[in-house]
Amino acid sequence: MNKAERANNLLRDEFFVEILTTQMDYYRHFVFCSAEDDVEGRERALTKLRAIEELEAALQSLTQQVQIEKKRFKVF
Repeated sequence: MNKAERANNLLRDEFFVEILTTQMDYYRHFVFCSAEDDVEGRERALTKLRAIEELEAALQSLTQQVQIEKKRFKVF
């Protein structure tokens, strides 16, 4: 199994997606519902949220790489 297939399996895994979604919702809630003076807490939550979003984007990129390669060969 190559990296693209493994990434695709993760993105289709209901448990994995549920964990990502739960964590993202938690950090969003913290950002929007934190105390006004908790700037550092919001910054930490935003950093963690961005990290999860980047992980998800990297996995999606890996899965789409196969499709990109196929289209590239069709053009040439």
